Amino acid sequence: MRSKRFKQFSLVFAIFLIGFATRYITKHQLLFDPDSYWWYQLAMYFAGIDDGRLQYFHKVGGKTIYELAYYPTGRVLEKELLLLPFTIGFSYKILGIFGAPQTPEGLLNYMFFFGPFFGALTAVLAYFLGKELTGSDKAGFVAAVFYSFAHFAMTRNTAGDTGQESLGSFFLFLMVYLFIVSVKQKELKLNVGYAIASGIVFLLAANTWGGTSFYWGLIASAVFVYLAVNVALNRPLKEYKSVCVSFPVFILIGVFIPSLFGIGNSYVIGKMSTHNVFQNLSYLIVIICLFLIGYEELRKKKELSLQPRVIFLGTIVIVVLGLFATGKFVIFERISDFIYRLIFAPEEKGLTGKTVAYYRSTGFTEFKGTFGALLLAIPAGFLLIGYDLYKKREFTSLFMIFFMILGIVAFRWMIRLSYLMAFILPLFIAFLFARYIDKQKPQLKHARPKKKKDAQESQGMRRFNIVIGFAVLLFLISPILVTSIQSLKAQKFADQSVMPWKDAGEWIKKNTPENALLIHWWDYGYHLQTFAIRRTIVDGGNIGPIITGKHRNIDVAKAFTSPEEDFYKYIAPYNPDNLPIYVLVSVEEFGKSGAINFHAQDELFISPFRVQRTGDPKRDNANIQAILQRYGFTTYALVNAGNSYMIWGLHQRDARGNYHPEWANKVLAKLLPFNTGMGKGMKHFRLVYHNGYVYIYRYIP
Repeated sequence: MRSKRFKQFSLVFAIFLIGFATRYITKHQLLFDPDSYWWYQLAMYFAGIDDGRLQYFHKVGGKTIYELAYYPTGRVLEKELLLLPFTIGFSYKILGIFGAPQTPEGLLNYMFFFGPFFGALTAVLAYFLGKELTGSDKAGFVAAVFYSFAHFAMTRNTAGDTGQESLGSFFLFLMVYLFIVSVKQKELKLNVGYAIASGIVFLLAANTWGGTSFYWGLIASAVFVYLAVNVALNRPLKEYKSVCVSFPVFILIGVFIPSLFGIGNSYVIGKMSTHNVFQNLSYLIVIICLFLIGYEELRKKKELSLQPRVIFLGTIVIVVLGLFATGKFVIFERISDFIYRLIFAPEEKGLTGKTVAYYRSTGFTEFKGTFGALLLAIPAGFLLIGYDLYKKREFTSLFMIFFMILGIVAFRWMIRLSYLMAFILPLFIAFLFARYIDKQKPQLKHARPKKKKDAQESQGMRRFNIVIGFAVLLFLISPILVTSIQSLKAQKFADQSVMPWKDAGEWIKKNTPENALLIHWWDYGYHLQTFAIRRTIVDGGNIGPIITGKHRNIDVAKAFTSPEEDFYKYIAPYNPDNLPIYVLVSVEEFGKSGAINFHAQDELFISPFRVQRTGDPKRDNANIQAILQRYGFTTYALVNAGNSYMIWGLHQRDARGNYHPEWANKVLAKLLPFNTGMGKGMKHFRLVYHNGYVYIYRYIP
């Protein structure tokens, strides 16, 4: 017994070490993800660490307003998911008792540790969840090790990238694990107890991360189909009663009571489209579960002969006829439209809730490029797990099938959602591998070969087969390991693009008034709030409180794509107190001009061209001039890119080929380091600082 426990502890500890090491190895001097700086600011607030910004947190009407964000309204903290920064800040405050320096620098170093720590804990949970779903510790271990190092599983939980997913994924894996354990319990007390724990953890997850919709929908969908199949097959309730108990308790604790009383931010759940679908489905399942349990008890007492499936079929027929009779059959169109959009017409963030900042639907090319040979496990896993479901009709088998189906749909919606496949895909592989290894075990004694020679040959063949199994597993997993190593190497200098913002922020803090208002593209708001400690009107969060009737990002985009004289009319509504204004641009806007142009619905198009160095300056210059002449660029920037030159050219011809010299006078084009830019000839913008990456202009009314 002790040997078994030691073995399991060793496996778990190995998983944790692999998960932590692969995430912590990316540690840099600075956090490299913009969102991490938002959590860093709030973590300092909860830890009580004052670097000069605590004065910008105010209680107004019972709400906490952060003045540096979304000026002039400020950002209401009570509308945010605060469990992550609260956990970081409060836990670091406790560590102060043991000598942790209560300084901004100390908290920053703690955040480098926090993400990898919970990322590694999530990998450990992947082991227990995989073991619970498959009944095999080998399958759980393989899936968890894969989750430990897969690059698309390290989303927002590496050192330097501490996002909501770091803590949110931990809670969600724990929630699913507790729910699976709950449905396996035969004793009512344990059944209810684990379900309550699962609901509580889901509530924590809902107040940590916006990506709870996927896992909630996964459980609800699997339970709904599982109940429908069992009722249709007329199976006795005792064989699946635990599911009928677990799900209502889970929804009561995790969704219904919090939504009813507005506990935390859980009330947001009902306002999101996909969440709303899963919420309605969940309440329907609860009604079905309560009916099945109640009707079973009534049958025992009253000796009723009518079967539940007859009642359900009759109810469905009556409801359908009633909908058609009252002209409400449009509901079927809505359902079919939802299913169609879910599978064939991907929409931004829809399946998971608000989790990411960009969107790109995918097809088989992206699947193959991301997962490679691992995709072979999908059809094979479906066949084997489906066969197990047919034989035993266990909820865990159906759950794994739905996990894979919804994971594929999610990845189809957005390439960024590959992390939802980071557990179930290797679990499919691990399940196949574990089943294969189990087949190599010696049969019962009476079936073993009688002759010693035959026994030795049989044992040798089993060992050979096991080696072949490991070789195939290594073949399938090694490309992901190589990609993960390359991804980690690529992050070696991930914080280098943040350094110029830190330098610019330090300059602003020392050389501008404390009430200065910073105008910039939204990506850099968190950086400037952190380093400059100045007011901003946009950042990487939501659109913020509406002032002009348009999103703040749209107003800022229009300001940057307008002529100089029109710039301030888009900014004026956000500056009622006439604060001094400083405008910032960076070389990143060369590439991000497309996003700015998209929001502004303008014609500010900037394209890149790379020219390889030849070693001959005259020849290089001739190649550069050839590109400029070929595309008619008169406004351009030449950037030294090591072994090559990068040319950023401003397009000034419309679809009809007409030349527009006025396009070069739009604010962004005049502020960027173009040959005609850097504020040349502008009367309202004066360049006061630049470091070759970030350019700061004082706005002169």
